[in-house]
Amino acid sequence: MIRFSTLLFLGLVSFLPPTVLAGPGRTGAQILNLGGGARARALGDAFSAMSGDVTTSLWNPSGLADMPQSKVRSGQKAAQASMFYTDYSGPFGEAGEGLYYTFLSGAMPLGNVGTIGATLQMQGQGTIAVTTDSPDVLREESLGTNFALTFSYADRITETLAAGINGKVIRMVLGRESGSSYAVDLGVQYLLPFNVIPTTVGAAIQNVGPGISFIDENQADALPRLLRLGTSMSLYRDRYNHIRLVSGITAYIDKLAENEEELTVDLERLNAERAEKLTREQLLSDRGVGIRAFEWRHLQKNLGVEYWLGNLLALRVGYKTEPGINLPDLADYFTYGIGVSVYLFKLDLTYGPRFGPSRERLIEATGVFVF
Repeated sequence: MIRFSTLLFLGLVSFLPPTVLAGPGRTGAQILNLGGGARARALGDAFSAMSGDVTTSLWNPSGLADMPQSKVRSGQKAAQASMFYTDYSGPFGEAGEGLYYTFLSGAMPLGNVGTIGATLQMQGQGTIAVTTDSPDVLREESLGTNFALTFSYADRITETLAAGINGKVIRMVLGRESGSSYAVDLGVQYLLPFNVIPTTVGAAIQNVGPGISFIDENQADALPRLLRLGTSMSLYRDRYNHIRLVSGITAYIDKLAENEEELTVDLERLNAERAEKLTREQLLSDRGVGIRAFEWRHLQKNLGVEYWLGNLLALRVGYKTEPGINLPDLADYFTYGIGVSVYLFKLDLTYGPRFGPSRERLIEATGVFVF
């Protein structure tokens, strides 16, 4: 018999608009692009096929369907909570004062009913110096803090198929101006019938919703809609060792097509200074518009390896490339981190890409609460 939760999920899917296509660089609400979790970052953000972790709601909500309950005695419930923080004041020096990203996330399995969760993301934008005609600073004015509040639900449709949905409320601030919007994420994960190497594939469409504007609704910025595809492979597992290989690609699908009038103007402007003229198709391909968003050069690529020694210590390394971002050194594409688990609590520490003289450092603490 199909569960009520399955019918609810399929019903919500039927009311969503079709997937829209295009490329990066034209969106607002960048807080939705920051992802989250020191574990995910250490694995190069290859997290769309991972499950059983409270932070999976930020990558693929269906991952919440397998929240662990093994430490719960009969009649008790377990809730998992996580706090993540990264401070950008170090990488950016004085210009980064007040810049940070943090989130609080929690989830609780409800037995046969599924799993519910909630996540609050916050992004501090720092301050700006207010001056007059002279270079003297009159005061420091805060640029404000961006927020995104997400409510999640996930459940297993079959033994091998899980599905999940997120509902988001977004509020962006820029000084004294602000704008709001809402969005929906949909995700599924499927366990392939490979007995030798257990493999899960995941897919998620994120940030489907109306654009966000600060002043004029006619000039609203599209949300950063994403299509994530990933795999998680358990390469080796025994009583004391577990090696997992994860991978993923992300397509930026924020727009169906370019405005034809604007495209014509851009072509004329660009070709005015070129000996070899650009065609309409070449310009659309360069911008990753429509189905061209799935060209290999426009995709974000993610790869990670995680090794667990028993259930106590995790070592992680990841590799990530972003379209249009060419970092100076090969090492800048790598991330790495460790995780320590003691009874019901876990601490993860990750070092990310280099910004200036230092590397991004992320800290996350997770706990399981039984009641």
